[in-house]
Amino acid sequence: MKTLRLIGTTLLMVVLCLNFTACGDDDDDDSSNPLVGVWQNDDEGEHLRWTFRNDGSGEEHLFYDDDSESYTYQFTYTYDSKSSTLIINYDDDDTDKYTININGNTMTAKNEYGTEITYKKK
Repeated sequence: MKTLRLIGTTLLMVVLCLNFTACGDDDDDDSSNPLVGVWQNDDEGEHLRWTFRNDGSGEEHLFYDDDSESYTYQFTYTYDSKSSTLIINYDDDDTDKYTININGNTMTAKNEYGTEITYKKK
């Protein structure tokens, strides 16, 4: 009888352990791509917002404080984390290349002409 109880207890423990290890994190965030999300630059009077999605698509949106004008461009992008290089391909066949530095919720994007823009993650 002791042997039967020991086998039953052992099987119960194995089943409980398997149940706990089967539960995992179901978040859709891709930790290997720190760009995914919404990034916004807040210059005086105007705001440039980049939205990066997991599937390599995104959009650029410029808007002004006085709502005088705004535009939105769709794009696809590639990001190489080893070289910190971001390449954005717009729908109108225009391509921009940036060197990216991400520190927490702050991203600095330096274009091929040396101009730097600082974005905050929203």
